Amino acid sequence: MTVARSVNPRTGAEFGPDFPDADTSQVAAAVAAAVEVAEVMAGLAPATIADGLLAAADALDAGSDALAALADGETALGLPRLIGEVARTTGQLRSFAVMLRTGEHLDVVATRLSAGAPARDLRRVNVPVGVVAVFAASNFPFAFSVAGGDTASALAAGCPVIVKAHYGHPQTSRRVAEILDRALPAAGLPQRAVQVLHGGADTGQALVTHPDVAAVGFTGSTAGGRAISDLAARRRVPIPVYAEQGSLNPVVVAPSALADVAAEARMLAGSVSLGGGQFCTKPGLIFVPATLSDRFVAELVDCLARTSPVHLLTEKIREQFTRAVDAATAVPGVQVWRGAAPASGFGAAPAVVSADTGTFIGAPGLREELFGPAAVVISVRDVADLRAALATVGGNLTGTVHGDPADEWVLTAVWLLTHRAGRLVYAGVPTGVAVDPAMHHGGPYPASSSARHTSVGTAAIYRFLRPVAYQDFPDELLPDALRGVGSG
Repeated sequence: MTVARSVNPRTGAEFGPDFPDADTSQVAAAVAAAVEVAEVMAGLAPATIADGLLAAADALDAGSDALAALADGETALGLPRLIGEVARTTGQLRSFAVMLRTGEHLDVVATRLSAGAPARDLRRVNVPVGVVAVFAASNFPFAFSVAGGDTASALAAGCPVIVKAHYGHPQTSRRVAEILDRALPAAGLPQRAVQVLHGGADTGQALVTHPDVAAVGFTGSTAGGRAISDLAARRRVPIPVYAEQGSLNPVVVAPSALADVAAEARMLAGSVSLGGGQFCTKPGLIFVPATLSDRFVAELVDCLARTSPVHLLTEKIREQFTRAVDAATAVPGVQVWRGAAPASGFGAAPAVVSADTGTFIGAPGLREELFGPAAVVISVRDVADLRAALATVGGNLTGTVHGDPADEWVLTAVWLLTHRAGRLVYAGVPTGVAVDPAMHHGGPYPASSSARHTSVGTAAIYRFLRPVAYQDFPDELLPDALRGVGSG
């Protein structure tokens, strides 16, 4: 039996208990329990579920300092960042609670039809899809993990959740699960509304292919998300997979934005290195005018050279990052700067890869995500060059533009990035995702498996709801939300 143990990224030392992989029988038992919970949750009033979300948020906030300390030992992300992430997580839970009290998520529609129509009365409402499997992320041990946005939105929809914990922070996952196990039932939700399993690919496969799992939420790599989507599509009854799966997040720096090259490089370096470069919204691909590219690269290198030492989340992530930078280094025509890496643990050296447009267009490897403290800088001669380069870039979570609104570079970039990104940023950086109803955190493939849906903000709930229309039903047989609606 395979087991996971916590590893300190700063030292590489293992600590804490073993977490054995859940086998197929344990997955089946968890799903069977979730099916029973789904029936109970489908009958709960939205206000009761809202009470549960608020209770979970309060309990997590009460343990914030201890949770952050535990997660820091497993992720090396730092206490300030992790305390803030707990607050983001509880904010997500509370935002869904507010939404539930308004009832807007139900999307109730009622119509009295005219004589001669095929029905006299039609009423439509959203209902929960059923059991949801959630794959936790490596880089957000709270906000995209056991109590994170996927779990919060599924619970808000009335769906029980089975989380496959990430091996990079198993103790944090267990502690959050314990908090939910107490807080949710105390507020009126059934026991086991959220369950947590540990395991690798076999556990994940058993979960995705179980016939009683109705939908999947995933945050991770493109390869991982694609593998899960393919599994779900091959089922006898295919199910939707809502996967956020990596992004280059291109930034176009127009000539009009480079009055102060050093300031521009400093701003982008801070975003590239934030969290060790392990944000899904990190600006990993930067286009700059060829006339100033050498100076920009030199300033970017200087900024990254002065950043704090970086330890990546896991040994596997460090190895993948090193291989990706090595592969970029091997591309003819590129220049690569690599900084110093900490000698202990999962230390990683920051890197800047630079090339001209022709090299970039001819080297697909330069369009692979570098998940770590690195960026690819492409020197662009003119707008035609920019258009040709962006035409080779696939779907992304974000696209960023710096420059004067009247600059032809800016106008061209906005048009092209609108078709390649789910969120456009002007004059800022893409790292930092607001948990807001207006947010869209998704994008065309390969950034996500469903460009129409978001994994951040209250609109995320609609991934786990489906509409049902009731035709000519008596009130006593209708769901509570439809009784007395439009019947006059």
